[in-house]
Amino acid sequence: MKKSNVVFYLACTFLLLLGLFFDKSFSLWFAQHRIGFLNSVMQGFSFFGKWFIVLIVSSSFFLWQKNRREGVLPLCFSLFISMIIVFLLKIIVMRARPEVALNLFSELSSSFPSGHATAVFSVLPILSKFSKIKWFWLFFAVIVAFSRLYLGVHYLTDVVSGALIGYSIGLLVVWYKKKKKKV
Repeated sequence: MKKSNVVFYLACTFLLLLGLFFDKSFSLWFAQHRIGFLNSVMQGFSFFGKWFIVLIVSSSFFLWQKNRREGVLPLCFSLFISMIIVFLLKIIVMRARPEVALNLFSELSSSFPSGHATAVFSVLPILSKFSKIKWFWLFFAVIVAFSRLYLGVHYLTDVVSGALIGYSIGLLVVWYKKKKKKV
């Protein structure tokens, strides 16, 4: 396993452990420290974390160059498989959203796991494999995940779990594509 993957999983494990003990405390802290203009900025980042926006933006990086178009199908598989898992988990777990959510938009589904975090992290391994924008997308994914915490629509464990699900599915898709290519 690559060093960057180990670091990602260790960081997520640490954040999950933190969240298990301090989920509500983090939500309250973010709610108490919101800044007016930053509310709109975070809402914008959150909008770009919706699965269909992630699909459009990330696939455009591949469609732009003919020699990189082979990455579009794995990207779509990773995103759609991840979103199916999130949909099923939301139905099974039915975790209520934090009570401190900004009422800037309506969130009707349950809280666990974060679909936005899952979407942006599910395409990261594919973009890392087939494109040169790995660091840009990692920064973008972290900001989207943070925006969900800042806006109070998710707990830390929701966001980290979503990132883990998405990233892991993305790695599996990359692994499968590599294995299939060898056969």
